Amino acid sequence: MLVAALAAGTSSGELMAWQQQPHSRSAMLGQSPGSALLFEKAGGRNEAVATVTPATGPQLSGRPGQGEAFLSSLVLPGFGQYRLGTRRWMAYAGLEAISAFLYLDNRAEAWDLRAAYRDFAWEAARAGWSGQPRQEGDFAYYETLSKWRASGAWDADPDRAGVQPEGDPSTFNGSVWGRAMEIFAVNPAAPDGSPGFERALDYYRENGYGPAFLWAWREDSGDRIHFGGLITSSDERFKDARRALGILVANHILSALDGLVTARLDVPPGTGAVGLNLSVSTPGDSTRR
Repeated sequence: MLVAALAAGTSSGELMAWQQQPHSRSAMLGQSPGSALLFEKAGGRNEAVATVTPATGPQLSGRPGQGEAFLSSLVLPGFGQYRLGTRRWMAYAGLEAISAFLYLDNRAEAWDLRAAYRDFAWEAARAGWSGQPRQEGDFAYYETLSKWRASGAWDADPDRAGVQPEGDPSTFNGSVWGRAMEIFAVNPAAPDGSPGFERALDYYRENGYGPAFLWAWREDSGDRIHFGGLITSSDERFKDARRALGILVANHILSALDGLVTARLDVPPGTGAVGLNLSVSTPGDSTRR
């Protein structure tokens, strides 16, 4: 008759007991727990035995899927690789730490240098000329301070009505007025009577610096050179911070894509295994396979 014994985990003792039956030989092919043990007894003799392992093997717990690995690595580079069991997580985590440190360090230093060159400009070149409470300009304003020794006056003749532009071309405001007269064809000998005078005056108001932003560096003091060095250093630190931020963002994206691809290609060990155990015995201790 045919007897089938299904066990959720056939023990080694059970297999040994079966193998010790008289006149039997066994060939083990991939035996694993959770198999089905089949054998037939005919006339007291064991004729055949077969064990078949199910198609699904042991699964590793906590392994992320593709979407989970992608999001884990996108939020925290290296985390998806760590959960997938690859050593690349150390490279992503290390690059994250280094680039974050460089970004924060360079950014903080850049802001400190920015405050330093603004304070220095006020103390060395602006405070004695503006006559008004301190106002901060944009970066273009401070860059202009590093290139021009003096702004010149905003109104060259305060006693007259309206704004009388600065006429000294060696100053910044004087150069703006000279450019305005060229653009709008203003006669320097009689500017008020020229047809383009009002438009030239509007150009001067838009591009010159008013009373709150006037300056003058002391001759041969080296202050303007020192000020220019502070601006250059601050600008370089801001650029370094932007480069570190770019590396930081790229690390997040690369780690996320790596996690996605790794999860897609990853096959946990032990899955898809099939085991087969066959034994055929005949009288006289001979075995056919």
